[in-house]
Amino acid sequence: MKYAYISTQEPYSLGVRIAQIQDTKDGLIDVDGVLFWVECADDVTESGYYYDTNDNQIKQVPVD
Repeated sequence: MKYAYISTQEPYSLGVRIAQIQDTKDGLIDVDGVLFWVECADDVTESGYYYDTNDNQIKQVPVD
């Protein structure tokens, strides 16, 4: 299990951007209303996934 840092200030066409991925939760802090951490699968990447604010889930960017 990894942790994804979600940036609510960086909208993505389908949700908001994942700003960073970490292996551990040690030392991680939320910034109220701006940045927060959520657990994610080990294969999640910043560029290949986004956070869907409608259902609070990390989802893969669709491939056209």
